[in-house]
Amino acid sequence: MTMKTRAAIAAVMLCGSAAAGPAVQPVALQNATSTYTQGAELWGPEKTIDGIASGTFTSWAIARDGVGDAQALLETIVWETVNDVDPGAGELMKFTLCQHDFIPIAGHNIGRFRVSFTTDARDAFADGLGVGGDVDARWVVIRPLAVQSDGGETMVRLPDNSILVQGGANGYSIYTVITHLAARGITGFRMEAMEHRSLPFRGPGRQAVNGNMHLSEFKVELTS
Repeated sequence: MTMKTRAAIAAVMLCGSAAAGPAVQPVALQNATSTYTQGAELWGPEKTIDGIASGTFTSWAIARDGVGDAQALLETIVWETVNDVDPGAGELMKFTLCQHDFIPIAGHNIGRFRVSFTTDARDAFADGLGVGGDVDARWVVIRPLAVQSDGGETMVRLPDNSILVQGGANGYSIYTVITHLAARGITGFRMEAMEHRSLPFRGPGRQAVNGNMHLSEFKVELTS
């Protein structure tokens, strides 16, 4: 990684919004779909792109409910891009994961996750369902260049390019992932919420009594 690239990543990481840093182009998302959600009448995948990043019952949630270590758990949420995304050679892609739901009970942050993209046709995936939704596509896992949390958590990149979250406040943290994608015609993104032996009840969340998690908003931006 060049010094110029490192400086660009640092600038993006520090900016909380488009007005605070370099030129930012939001990527519009639609048709959020998941394999499972906790209480579809309260929480659902569509809540992650409704523009409401903070509140109560404004997230996609997974209920682990303390079922123990024997059961593996991986749940998936996907989004379509409204328009094809063509990152330029000099552009970085920024993913922002907001976790400001279930106020005033904090501690429902994601414990391990992985982000991917696809260039498949939009009618091949993402049917808008919150339980048993179509998340199958030819996904390409991104390799993060940098990851951070504003809650002081340590973000560990594992060999499969998933991110394991450790320590920190585990409050209402915002995770930021920066990468560069040498791809054109991106039609969708995927986030996998994954288990890990270090998480409460193996996760995928960091909620101490059951391993639950909440994702209140998922944002994608291109920055020069």
